[in-house]
Amino acid sequence: MKPLILFTALFIMAANIDSALADTRHYEVSVTFLDDTVFTGSFDYDAATQKVSNLHGILDDVLMGNKEILNYQLGYESDGKGGINARVYALNTTAIGTNPPVNNNVAVIINFNAADPTLGATDQAQLAYMDCSAGGLMGQTCMYHLSWHKPVFPMEGGHGILSETITATAQVSRNDCFFNWAENNYSQLFSPKGSASQTLSPYIYRYYPATNSYLGISSNDSHVYYVGPNGRLLDVGPLSTWFASAGC
Repeated sequence: MKPLILFTALFIMAANIDSALADTRHYEVSVTFLDDTVFTGSFDYDAATQKVSNLHGILDDVLMGNKEILNYQLGYESDGKGGINARVYALNTTAIGTNPPVNNNVAVIINFNAADPTLGATDQAQLAYMDCSAGGLMGQTCMYHLSWHKPVFPMEGGHGILSETITATAQVSRNDCFFNWAENNYSQLFSPKGSASQTLSPYIYRYYPATNSYLGISSNDSHVYYVGPNGRLLDVGPLSTWFASAGC
């Protein structure tokens, strides 16, 4: 049995236990660019707070059969037109080369209506990708679709979007998947099972009255935190590591 130190402390004031429940929904997204490069992925979104989390997916250049996994959501913001831009990367950095590439990073930007993501892009020109991976179509020359960039990069991957599709699903969000896994595997720490996920910016968390403990995720650093009956605040580590352990 793994020890208590596997989950370190998140301090959330007891007075905030009654904070409003998160209204986060899970969405699947697919973007096809004119050069047939396709991004397929998913994300969680709370329309009330306009918060995007857990954006991840795969960029497939199709022609070469090169598929790159993008697991690092490193930003989101309003597009100024009633929509949201969200960015995801293959590496845990926003640094990405032009030509020649400074690293083998890959990036995708999605755009969607802030009130209802299933309505699609509010500014299609924001949809973009940059593939500087070693196995990419142009080798040491990065492939792009950056229609908003002027001048156009020399190897832009097409000049438009064939389609963007976003659908809401009933699938449990990755955050809730992780919480459920923790409850099932560490019931001595997190009881009773099935506590409601709540939000207190920058955290999404669950409170467990039987063990007087909290398990939370911070959107500031994408780390997992825990607070036990002693009220100590500790940091467990990257959420991506726990997602891998939990199979989420």
